[in-house]
Amino acid sequence: MKKIALIMDGWKRFFTYAWPAGILQRIQESGEDINLYIFNSSGDWSWDADFNIGEYNIYKLPDLNDFDGIVMDLNNIRYPEVVNEIAEIVRKTGKPAISISNKLPGFYYVGIDNRGAMTTMVEHLYSVHNCRRFWFMMGPQSNYENNIRTNALKEFMQRHHLSYSENDFYFESYEFSCGYRGFTYMASQLDKGAQLPDAVVCASDNIAVGVLNAAEKLGYKVPDDFCVTGFDNFDKAAFYSPKITTVGYIREDIGYLCADLLIRIWDGQPVEKYNYADAKSVYWDSCGCKSESVVDQEKRSKEQILYEIETIDFEEQVLGLEYAILNCTSIKEISACIPACIPALKCDAMYIVLDEHMNDFHQDLNYFNPSLIDDEKFHIHRYPEKMSVEFAYDMKEGKNSGNCTIDSLFPMFDYAEKGGMDFLFMPLHFRQHTIGYFVIRNAVYLMEKQYLFKVLNVLISAMRNLYEKEKLGYMNKMLADMNVKDAMTGLYNRLGFQKLVCSLFDEKKVKGENLLIMFVDMDKLKYINDNFGHDYGDNAINIIAKTIMAHCGKGDIPVRNGGDEFIIVCENMNQEKYEHMINSMREEITQKAKAQNLPFDLTFSVGAVYTDMTTDKTLDDYIRIADETMYEEKTRKKANRT
Repeated sequence: MKKIALIMDGWKRFFTYAWPAGILQRIQESGEDINLYIFNSSGDWSWDADFNIGEYNIYKLPDLNDFDGIVMDLNNIRYPEVVNEIAEIVRKTGKPAISISNKLPGFYYVGIDNRGAMTTMVEHLYSVHNCRRFWFMMGPQSNYENNIRTNALKEFMQRHHLSYSENDFYFESYEFSCGYRGFTYMASQLDKGAQLPDAVVCASDNIAVGVLNAAEKLGYKVPDDFCVTGFDNFDKAAFYSPKITTVGYIREDIGYLCADLLIRIWDGQPVEKYNYADAKSVYWDSCGCKSESVVDQEKRSKEQILYEIETIDFEEQVLGLEYAILNCTSIKEISACIPACIPALKCDAMYIVLDEHMNDFHQDLNYFNPSLIDDEKFHIHRYPEKMSVEFAYDMKEGKNSGNCTIDSLFPMFDYAEKGGMDFLFMPLHFRQHTIGYFVIRNAVYLMEKQYLFKVLNVLISAMRNLYEKEKLGYMNKMLADMNVKDAMTGLYNRLGFQKLVCSLFDEKKVKGENLLIMFVDMDKLKYINDNFGHDYGDNAINIIAKTIMAHCGKGDIPVRNGGDEFIIVCENMNQEKYEHMINSMREEITQKAKAQNLPFDLTFSVGAVYTDMTTDKTLDDYIRIADETMYEEKTRKKANRT
């Protein structure tokens, strides 16, 4: 079984589903056992740099040495250092690597011939429509494809001795806003001596729509006053009015070429360094041409109506999910709501894998640990070595499982039954702090429908709310415990003794149920302090205290009575259990002392007494009896040493 890793960043909150769709098509045609693993971030939509750090960390999840081929599309990422770091990691694997629409050293290239396509477009405007003056509405200057298209335009202008200046170029993004703002700004310069262009060339169809919208509001008519062209041949080009002249190509062909290139490399066939999918110009109304192709407006309207119905239905399912998770008390419960509330997912399986720190507040915590409430315990770069599979649900079989620990993606996500499967990995994070990842098996449908972002957003919000609620509960518990807990050992203090032990004794007195009361005293504390220092003495007390705490059962009350003295009050403790507990404690303390290479023997003396609730003895009477019994053992030890 071969594995392909596809590393990509979405366009805003949208998945570029054409890449995996094309890759899977070629895999299925080949009949070979190849699976696709997609690592997707959605950092382009947010201007919160910390949020984006959390998104991009998904690229650090896989060990790329485990894959047979790697495909990368990170063109939407506006942080060059992120792209360069991931590219370097890919290069170091030595595996065949492909870059989509961005020429990178050490990578094969798959994309379209941006230079040729843009040159053909502007040549058409020049030769057919006699355009000589141009405005150019371009995408982000950091984008590789945008730079190729921009350079092609400048080369054309120079080659034909057409005058232009840098002021004729407006750079922003591939969005509607770029075209709208860019045209509005340049039109405002007409009063200052600038001339209206013969054509406005746009780096995308979105930009072209923005130009057309702004031009219409300013009273211009296209193509009567000037031509407008786009790029990419999205549906809006065919269905806008006027229809937009553009450059068209089948985006799935690029993914198809990527898989085909890897298959040929694996077979030992010679391959080209640069590989191009077919692209052709589509001349429509916005440049004054009449296309022979017919646009089926009726079909388009039906599709739009069905899409709106489907979207409304999905959004209602998301609202149902939000309502269902309100009363969830665990991540597993939250996770189980997703397949139950959103049948539209239509995938094979889903998994939620979390940093084990997400369960910090599920422990039986007896003393305050400041590190637990600090989000810095979560990873920012890379993932923990071991993680917890909190939820694993097979959609077809309706089975859910989880509660296992994994230290790598494989064999957990190694689907060996057949090829042609895909796994989509998406990051889970609280801003820059990574808490885990979400996995969908067979997710291309969900990527095409663009459903997953909303589901993921609801899931992360619910997990964050639950985590903060658990943290707040922990902090409140610790604040309440500060009055009744000993700060150094975490055992109950004398106030805790008064509140818990005294009330328990009175309760048992009424019921006629007996208790076991132990009085424990550490041996030779003064000797340790005098000869080795109080740090050693405090450490010895803590070893005794932690051992007592570890051996106390539910309902038992361990108390630090002061200094090196401890009281333990136990329910349901017979003589056999008592002796086993004391022997286990002595053995554990000896082992801890040896492990820490303490320069002295660490021991304790103990006395115990069973209450007899039929008598008039008080709690203080039993404490005194246990103390006296303990002192007898201590006296015997001294005599033996002498």
